[in-house]
Amino acid sequence: MSNLEPHGPIRVFLAVCQAGSFAKAADGLALTPSAIAKTIARLEARLQVRLFDRTTRRLSLTREGQTYQEACQRATSDIDRVEASLAQAASMPSGTLRVSLPPLFGTQVIAPVLYGLGERYPALAFDISLDIERVDLLARGIDLAVRIGELPDVTGLTARRLGMQELVMCASTGYVEQHGEPATRDALGAHALIATAHRGQPVPWQWIDDEGRIESWSPPSRLRTDSSMLTLAAVRAGHGIGLLPRWLVADDLAAGRLRTLLDGRIAGHLPIHALWLTAPVMLPRLRVAIDAIVEAV
Repeated sequence: MSNLEPHGPIRVFLAVCQAGSFAKAADGLALTPSAIAKTIARLEARLQVRLFDRTTRRLSLTREGQTYQEACQRATSDIDRVEASLAQAASMPSGTLRVSLPPLFGTQVIAPVLYGLGERYPALAFDISLDIERVDLLARGIDLAVRIGELPDVTGLTARRLGMQELVMCASTGYVEQHGEPATRDALGAHALIATAHRGQPVPWQWIDDEGRIESWSPPSRLRTDSSMLTLAAVRAGHGIGLLPRWLVADDLAAGRLRTLLDGRIAGHLPIHALWLTAPVMLPRLRVAIDAIVEAV
């Protein structure tokens, strides 16, 4: 046992000095008086001095005991102060956090949260990359990843669900005023639809029918984009109806620039997860980043 552990010789010696008796020191340390007496005896034997004068009624420090007490108090005070300082430093976020984010959602939603953390914690730095593919966090040295979509096998990783990316069909208010609002999927055939492509292939819209079943539907379209930002720009400009994440159009909807159409008919919503390597202890920089992202999303 270390001298400075709670029941180590130095701590026991100081407890006896403060209490004035073995019995009272034993109560304070949850030990027996016999254990206290044996600890003091071993300490005196090691130092080859008598630390206390003992009588049946009184316990008092010898001159050597007084000198040793002063030295022990200084030492324990210094160690307690340094340990408190180290504990505080360990609890404060610091160092570099390497983060992988989906390009659009990461840029518009997650990255501003991390920028704010950087201002709040000057010792915290970020290395942010954008990627939609699955990444090997360990091989690439990534501390935290955010991904949209169903997760594959995440062995060795901890995943926390942040929420759902809800898709909405929307058009500009001007477009609806000029062309009317479709009431059914069949009515969409008379409208300008903005389709989405992924790697050159059109992405079907997931449609909920009257019985609640989900079916894929490829919208007939003369305009196809492979970017949600391109689709949003076209929808804002009144070029047609598009399918977009609600988080991306939230400000436009609140301001009345865009309107949602056929609410409750669109499926295909995707989960959003934060991923990090499983470890017995979570570093403060990772903890505060996850907490802030959860709050924002």
